[in-house]
Amino acid sequence: MWAEISEFIQQGPIRSEIIQSVLLIIGVLLVRTVILQTHFRRHPAMQIEDMRRWVVVSRNLTLIACLIGLISVWAAQIQTLALSMFAIAAAIVLATKELIMCLSGSLLRSLTKQYSVGDYIEIGGLRGRVVDINLFNTLMMQIGPNILVGQLSGKTVSFPNSLLLAQSVQRDNILGPYVIHTFDIPVPLAVDPDAVLPPLQALLEQLCAPYVAEIEQHLALIQTQKLFITPAAHPRLTCVPHDDKVYNLIVRFACPLYKRLEIQQNLISEFMRVQYRLLHPAA
Repeated sequence: MWAEISEFIQQGPIRSEIIQSVLLIIGVLLVRTVILQTHFRRHPAMQIEDMRRWVVVSRNLTLIACLIGLISVWAAQIQTLALSMFAIAAAIVLATKELIMCLSGSLLRSLTKQYSVGDYIEIGGLRGRVVDINLFNTLMMQIGPNILVGQLSGKTVSFPNSLLLAQSVQRDNILGPYVIHTFDIPVPLAVDPDAVLPPLQALLEQLCAPYVAEIEQHLALIQTQKLFITPAAHPRLTCVPHDDKVYNLIVRFACPLYKRLEIQQNLISEFMRVQYRLLHPAA
């Protein structure tokens, strides 16, 4: 069978197109690599963000150049095939629209590496830990019922992969074994922020202190390898206005993934104790 296919390619009308396509792709990739390496060597002090921008723009331009070149090479074959297959293809697309969208979403997830098994994600109001992925849908253990608790509810929820084409995906553990965790605490306006922030800041720094140094090294490694702009590893507390009754205390800290809920709960418990003492000074 393979011998017959090889003989057809060697003797058939598409032999030249195949050779031209391979040479085109190799040539474009080599040109991109040479341009990037030359530019980076000439500008050794270039910022990480600028380097990342060059990589992204060159990748997109390379893809466009390859597509245009392949269309030019295969124009005659495409035209011949399109005329004969147009009606059949239109009927198939209409009949299998949802199936094609699911397969397209699955392909998009694979190419962009949006998430994999074990990741914590949120999409379309659904939040959970991914336990299974196939060509048509994604299955995850649901987190709830309260998002601040962050525990697995024991229920599973699935969504079609076509949702990836229309919804944004939030992924918690993009930094591997570590996570930058953020949550809000609503605080009554009657509670003085100068009395709340110091004890919470001290507790947060104490809980995160064992991990700050190793997380900083990990973030620096990611920034070097992937050209990502990584966030700071030190914990922060910030007050922002919300309405005429409460203001929000924004808590942000970096820690190992398995420690984030423990640190969050300790901080919330400490806040409730501080708030009670401030609102009931005579108790």
